[in-house]
Amino acid sequence: MKTKEVRSFAEVDTSGLRQPIICVFRHPIDYPDKCVARLFDGTKPTNTVIIRDTVDEIREDIAKRFPDKLPFARCKEDHKSVVESWI
Repeated sequence: MKTKEVRSFAEVDTSGLRQPIICVFRHPIDYPDKCVARLFDGTKPTNTVIIRDTVDEIREDIAKRFPDKLPFARCKEDHKSVVESWI
């Protein structure tokens, strides 16, 4: 799947997703110097991401676009680069 980087989640139409969830990563393998938020449809990842320098910048974008979502901390089973998921 080819990654589609967008400037903001405000650019993304999620009306076709059954359960939009955003997973936030700090320094993942494919972006070792950045923080990334990927849009999921339930447990299935989409190709849509935003990339920022800090987790706080990502949180700001998510909160503006999805004011009804709340962040949940990573589970011990999650990959170490996962910070939180917004559900």
